[in-house]
Amino acid sequence: MGFSETSLQNLALGGSILLIYVLGLYVYRAFYDSLSHIPGPKLAAATLWYEFYYDVIKKGRYAWEIGKMHEKYGPVVRINPYEIHIHDPEFIDEVYPGSSVRRTEKYEWAMRMFGVRFTFIATMDHDLHRLKRNNFAHYLSKATLQKLEPGIQSVIDHMVFKLREIQGTGKVFNLLDLFSCLTADVMGQYAFAQSYGLLDGPDFSPHWHKTLMEVSMNGHLLKQFGFLMPLMKAMPIWLVELTSPGTMTLIRFQRMFRDQVIETKKNIEEGRKPEGQTNIFYDVLTNPKVRLQERDDDYLQDEAQTIIGAGTVTTAHILAILHFYILTDPKVAAKLQAELGGLMASSPAPKWSKLEQLSYLSAIITEGLRIGYGVSGRMQRVFPDTVLRHSGYAIPTMTPVSMSAILIHDDPAIFPDPRTFKPERFLEQPELRKYIISFSKGSRQCAGLNMAYAELYLGLAAVWAPGRFQWELFETDVSDVETVHDFLNTSPRLDSKGIRVTVN
Repeated sequence: MGFSETSLQNLALGGSILLIYVLGLYVYRAFYDSLSHIPGPKLAAATLWYEFYYDVIKKGRYAWEIGKMHEKYGPVVRINPYEIHIHDPEFIDEVYPGSSVRRTEKYEWAMRMFGVRFTFIATMDHDLHRLKRNNFAHYLSKATLQKLEPGIQSVIDHMVFKLREIQGTGKVFNLLDLFSCLTADVMGQYAFAQSYGLLDGPDFSPHWHKTLMEVSMNGHLLKQFGFLMPLMKAMPIWLVELTSPGTMTLIRFQRMFRDQVIETKKNIEEGRKPEGQTNIFYDVLTNPKVRLQERDDDYLQDEAQTIIGAGTVTTAHILAILHFYILTDPKVAAKLQAELGGLMASSPAPKWSKLEQLSYLSAIITEGLRIGYGVSGRMQRVFPDTVLRHSGYAIPTMTPVSMSAILIHDDPAIFPDPRTFKPERFLEQPELRKYIISFSKGSRQCAGLNMAYAELYLGLAAVWAPGRFQWELFETDVSDVETVHDFLNTSPRLDSKGIRVTVN
């Protein structure tokens, strides 16, 4: 049956209206809206599909495209219809101010990529974020972590024990798997008073790091299509498995944390207290100052995903790439071991507070955070009360403004020869530390940075203690380390087999 003349006319009319709408939207956004005075590609200003192409189709490559925009247009560019990106290391404190300076909010569209709704990291409002963050601030403070340091050290000691079991066997394993297990077992113990036992898994439980990266890789799609996560949760499990394996990985991830929250509530109802050290979720659930809505299963599931997920993959990545760079430069390795040896001669198991005083170890960690970026994704901030000004451009209130660790940390004007591992740069110019934004900065900086530093200092001391292990890289080069994809978390080339080593 063919189309009638009327149907064809209606179809042509509908197509014409759609074309006029698209063209009108393009013209308005590119030339007349409140951000039209900001330079940048007109196509990026007109549609989010420009970013979609680089981050979804080309798999996390928009950060480098933004770098090219800055080369062409200058330090202030419009990278999508709603967002401004600034590349100016001296402007960091303006984009990431402290809470006492000005109200700072998150960008709701960008928060979709986490697949969470209730967590404090995804809370938009400035004051509500402070309230929610305060529920966890005590447990993530440096003072509390130092009190609970024996628990962290016990997991690190277990890692050393597992390494000794395979020492001298020639067994090849992936450092990303090893350190992902380490950080997850630490976070599991700290959050729920139970280690996940991942260090005891065959080959250091490679499924765990794979799961974390699958969740991370799915983020750009969730950001672009905010309806996907609620839709997938409403669908039958078999259909989600068939249509979106990446989303199914995230749903399983969330269910695991939900089960732990429910188990903790059950233990509290039955009067069972956790054995050993305190833990975050038991204390939150028994704290009368925490509001009822923040004890809800959905809410605490999201918080658990944020705390454990964020506290695992980034730190594990930095530990792994630090291992690579130390291994590939014998001078760095010798200097590090000499410094550790001097401390360990009087204290075989040095405390975090003592390790922090080692200047070369501190420089190595800072250089690792620089060259490995920490969180690679750009970090947007929204200012409801402030018009930011840069290079003669006024950025209206409520406009998402972002910067990127990839561009700041690789800026040769600040860090000459930026893709070369040089810890000495922070010994010669300690003031350069102010340009490191691995954990963001200001009132919205990563709440878990103290835990990350504790694991970095204690973990490196454990595996590089003089006379403990001899490491050897196995079929691994810098292409297995360099960041090629930005999935919020960093990723090397997708066909990499990881940072593989043997221990002798």
